[in-house]
Amino acid sequence: MAEARNVQPDLYYNSRGMEKMAVRIVSKENIVPNDPTPQSLKIFKLSVLDQTVVKLYVPLMLFYLNNNSSNLDSVIQDMSKLLKKSLSESLTRYYPLAGKVRDDFHIDCNDEGVYYIETRVNCRLSDFLSQSPGDEMVNRLVPEEARESPMGNYPLIIQVNIFSCGGIAICTCISHKFLDGTTYMLFMKDWTSAARGSSSEIVDPSFIVPSLFPQIPSLSFKSPMSFSKIKFASQRFVFDGPKLAALKAKTNMLLSGSKSSRFEVVSALLWKCVAKAACKSNDSALRKPFNLGVFINLRGKNCVPENAAGNLIWFGLAQCKLSPELEHKTLVEQIKKCKAEISDDFVEAIKGDAGTPTLVKIAEMMTSGEISFSLSITSMCNMGQYELDFGWGKPVWFYYCNLKTVNFISLCDTGAGGGIQAIVSLSKQEMAILETDPELLAFASVNPAPL
Repeated sequence: MAEARNVQPDLYYNSRGMEKMAVRIVSKENIVPNDPTPQSLKIFKLSVLDQTVVKLYVPLMLFYLNNNSSNLDSVIQDMSKLLKKSLSESLTRYYPLAGKVRDDFHIDCNDEGVYYIETRVNCRLSDFLSQSPGDEMVNRLVPEEARESPMGNYPLIIQVNIFSCGGIAICTCISHKFLDGTTYMLFMKDWTSAARGSSSEIVDPSFIVPSLFPQIPSLSFKSPMSFSKIKFASQRFVFDGPKLAALKAKTNMLLSGSKSSRFEVVSALLWKCVAKAACKSNDSALRKPFNLGVFINLRGKNCVPENAAGNLIWFGLAQCKLSPELEHKTLVEQIKKCKAEISDDFVEAIKGDAGTPTLVKIAEMMTSGEISFSLSITSMCNMGQYELDFGWGKPVWFYYCNLKTVNFISLCDTGAGGGIQAIVSLSKQEMAILETDPELLAFASVNPAPL
């Protein structure tokens, strides 16, 4: 199935001045598994952790420069064929991704295939990346279907955007009903290994999660995140390696020798600065708790396999009460505490049929509002996105498109140098305050050019 369509142009700048960027769809099709899924695997039961996740798409984007310009049309054609062929091979191993999400409990593994779109972008990727593309501009490379609707409940939608120079932006929209960030990386490592013909590097996924955390059909669950229909503002803040090292050193001095991770110090600073913005924009916020939801990977805890596919994340609750002067040290300690609470013992308490009473109790606390988040944060740091090579080189940039209906922070690596980029979504009023916070800007830059 092919369709040609022009998307409303965006503006970008290069050395010649202002130009227009347009994204044109050249094809739409379904990529099916190379081998059919056995009849015995046609119905995939989701786990209770999948069951309780809000159904939405999370677009994750990899940008690759093209260094082969000898015969551009041939290069683009070869890349396109390789991506589709290797994707088909990977879908044989990740067969639920080629099906349809039926409801909160099942995926029909019907081999209908991944919804796959290919576009042409009428500018050079180097120009796009050298001019600080904002969130709105990056989102022009996201499939319209993933932005506006569940699109027939595809677990995975992929849009391959090919720039005029042969550079590529691969947007992988994962349905959070089945995939978390680690499942995305397991799949992407499989796909890139298949593209390079490196079968020895492929690690088969484990689909054991539904047996470890069986679904609870009677469970009524309310997300602790408060979603809004109002579109929030989104901004990217980059902590480069040297400034991040300085922030860690300053934090560790306050903690009297206790060591903190990059995630902990960045999360605490952003939490503090967002809380200050909430105080300034709304005086009544001072009378409420300003809790941070920290999403924590359960793999490796209590024998949960590292290669397990599905949602294997849990929310830690870090608590604070707003005040005009929040202590950075206190917030770091709260984050450490909430991470420690999601321990082997906690995972054991929610596993199997014996974990049903605990999960039901937590669900009741969420429904009553006893557990709620004013801000949530997730991280894809240290996952190896910059090692994902299809055979034409490693990506120059990874971008985590953020939720825009909730106060949310997504962290990921910048690439070389050990930095972290944070994609932050807040109300427009609070974002305007955050973007000018001197405490934050002492360690972070606002949307610097990726190249």
